[in-house]
Amino acid sequence: MKISMTFSSIGLILCVLLFLVDNGGSLLQENSNVHRHRARNPFILSEPLRLVKTEAGTVEIISGEQEDLLQVHQIGLNFVTLEPQALLLPQYIDTSCVLYVQQGKVRLGWVRDDGLSQQDMETGDVMIIPGGNVFYLFNTDVAQRLRIFGLFDTSESLDKRGRFQSFYVAGGFDPPTVLSGFDSDVLAAALKVSREEVTEILSAQSKGPIVYTTRRQSEMMSRSLSSWSWMNIVRDYVPNMFQKAADYRPYNLLKKHRGFRNKNGWTIAVDGKEYRPLKKADAGVFAVSLKPGAVLAPHWNPRATEIAVVTNGTGTIQISYPNGSSALDQRVDVGTIFVVPRYYPMCQIASRDGPFEFVGFSTSSRPNQPQFLAGATSVLRALDDDTLAVAFDVPSDRLRTILDGQEDAVILPGFTEEPRAASKVTPLVGYTQYIQPGHAILAMPRAEQAPYNVTTQWLGFKHAPCCDGLCTFSM
Repeated sequence: MKISMTFSSIGLILCVLLFLVDNGGSLLQENSNVHRHRARNPFILSEPLRLVKTEAGTVEIISGEQEDLLQVHQIGLNFVTLEPQALLLPQYIDTSCVLYVQQGKVRLGWVRDDGLSQQDMETGDVMIIPGGNVFYLFNTDVAQRLRIFGLFDTSESLDKRGRFQSFYVAGGFDPPTVLSGFDSDVLAAALKVSREEVTEILSAQSKGPIVYTTRRQSEMMSRSLSSWSWMNIVRDYVPNMFQKAADYRPYNLLKKHRGFRNKNGWTIAVDGKEYRPLKKADAGVFAVSLKPGAVLAPHWNPRATEIAVVTNGTGTIQISYPNGSSALDQRVDVGTIFVVPRYYPMCQIASRDGPFEFVGFSTSSRPNQPQFLAGATSVLRALDDDTLAVAFDVPSDRLRTILDGQEDAVILPGFTEEPRAASKVTPLVGYTQYIQPGHAILAMPRAEQAPYNVTTQWLGFKHAPCCDGLCTFSM
């Protein structure tokens, strides 16, 4: 009896071990994935999730399901890529979307209350597509790939995962259309056609949601829009009477007068005051260009969270936590998507190799009023000397020397120039000193100098520091 119970116990243990062997790998992998997700910095967003992929293009998103910071604001990001002369089939989505043309040319077809509106858009154009309105996108260029960056409001979406849902009104087998959800007899009666004809139009398309067009189809779809009419002439002279009509036209961010420009770069932004459709979306759009080595001065945004994608060059993003510790200090390149929460101090630095550019959205349609911590417009310069001296525990005259040293504002020269010398140093000639490992001689203008231990900076030396043993240093 005892022997049989022992064998039964051993059998049970073996079964448990086999289960762990079979499933342990996946369990450990799942736990590892969770750990990696938690370990990843939340200010650098994850890779987009691909919703649509065909030979002619892709649609990708980043949703609140993937990113907590997006979920908090009930927003998501979408990325549309169309090959030359490709068409994203007519559809509507269950959320409003702000579109920014990152690269290329596109014709947006949009069904409004008064019929079809077609708008030709180019790099830098911003347009709003309200939820529930049928639209399509057609890449009119014969050689260049189209890239669109979008922000959508997930509070309107029916998908609890924070995604938007596409409802195709034209398609067939792939993608299926919303018409396919109805009985064929009902459709036949509604369209006043036979059931065979209903089957014909709902089973032909099988290339997916993004398709190539033939040369003839492309020529027909690329026909120039008529821009001349009496209505357009009147709009030019009486723009206020036709403000509503202007809401249906794109706004080009890059052609706008620069919001700020100096020798170190420029920044531009558009808000709901300048482009009314952004009020409904409660969003803004901005772009920044930094010259090599330039720094967008440390600052915070009191009105909105910012989400941006790097469009050119490489640089470094730094973000500070409220307690003064580093939230992010990371080098980024083209395609990196980062988010900076409202109130969090941030700083962007271009590499010395070339310009650094990014474009993005803010979560408010009101004009942003960034507050700077350095430069000619620093909030620290606005505070009175006595208060600052007590706060920093530094004499006010010394503090002013430090805080008032930067003459530039907003975009600073950064690290392309050598630091200013505090005072002129007279070099020593014919001086020799024996030094031990980790010690060096500072170039100070006096006859005798003792060794000084340094770890990172070497100033004014002719030779590298010695690694082991005794070595001599000459000046």
